[in-house]
Amino acid sequence: MFESDYAKIEYIEKDNVVFHTWKKEAHYNDYRVPVMASLDLLRTHKESYFVVDARNGFEDVKEDLEWGFDYFLPELKNTGCKIWGFILPEVSDIEGEIGLWTSEIEKNFQVIRAESYDKIIKNISSNQ
Repeated sequence: MFESDYAKIEYIEKDNVVFHTWKKEAHYNDYRVPVMASLDLLRTHKESYFVVDARNGFEDVKEDLEWGFDYFLPELKNTGCKIWGFILPEVSDIEGEIGLWTSEIEKNFQVIRAESYDKIIKNISSNQ
């Protein structure tokens, strides 16, 4: 488990999920350290699912977006993760940001978007 002022990351064994919750806007090291903590858990729990609670999400700065696409996503693929869940309301203030991420993520992962953790887990279970 990892927790900072910006994010909380935990492994939920019963669902085989690395659950990353953004608490507030984060950039540079405040962004990358929690993302790396998620990556560490995903490496430890091979082929787990990655679920991001982005209800407190934010627009990434250009450098973090580039880092995410160039470093994080390839490393995530190496963990064996195949499903990325986004917890978001039906319409979010950060639709543009989510659209950018989704188009990149969908190149290597199945993306599930839902309004709650339980809905994402139900969707994963029904697709197994």
